[in-house]
Amino acid sequence: MGSASLVRRLALLISLSYPRNTLEQMFDAPRSPGLISRSSSHELAVASRLSVDSTRWSAALQSSTPGKPLVATEAIVRHRLRDEVLASAGKPSDAICEFWVPRSNERADVVVIDAHLSAFEIKTDRDTLKRLPRQATAYARLFDRCTVVVAERHMAAAMEMLSEWWGVIAIVTDKRQPSFRSVRSAAPNDGVDPETLVRLLWREEVRAALSALGNEPDPRASRSSMWHHLLSLVDLDRLKQAVRGALLGRDPDLARIPTRRYCAAGISG
Repeated sequence: MGSASLVRRLALLISLSYPRNTLEQMFDAPRSPGLISRSSSHELAVASRLSVDSTRWSAALQSSTPGKPLVATEAIVRHRLRDEVLASAGKPSDAICEFWVPRSNERADVVVIDAHLSAFEIKTDRDTLKRLPRQATAYARLFDRCTVVVAERHMAAAMEMLSEWWGVIAIVTDKRQPSFRSVRSAAPNDGVDPETLVRLLWREEVRAALSALGNEPDPRASRSSMWHHLLSLVDLDRLKQAVRGALLGRDPDLARIPTRRYCAAGISG
């Protein structure tokens, strides 16, 4: 093997196997401090991140051994999945990666926001199913629909663990990039918990929701008290609508608990 080929193989190994968050922190656009609005600086940061993602995805494909399937790390699957689910989502829509689930320590791999709040949990060949039961419990309190995106070797075990309303998608890795095969479509989740869902609203978002209902909150009101006030005024469907609107309209750079609208490619998850 020539030296140039060896360098390319080592670079691919590092990009596909490095621990979660380390490379993401290295390649992320810097966060702007304090409160900022949607601005040219935010758009430049997004453009920079997307440029890095595209470059790294192309490099991974070009560096892989000809004739062999690409190693389906969680980050590569997540990147591909985000593109596919957004292509079929309604408008307006968005996708957020590593989505924080209130009242838990869980993060959903990809969440699509359109007329519903839909979660996708990825389990590749490199993963185990150890966390899946508690993830399923947490997601059932929050999302309208849930789907597990799973390597073939995990398929039977994952389906035994999950309720029948969960969707199931198989990861297919016999090509140069991962593809997906639908095994079972996700059904509506009837167990969404308003007390969990309302916690997705930031302070100013819940204040705006109350004001829109003609219930201007006290300027000193805590976020928790405003959450409970809102719950007393709206039913679950109206709460879902308010949360989806807030998620679609917010600037992710303002999040105290970061999420990712732009999923990094070629970085191990």
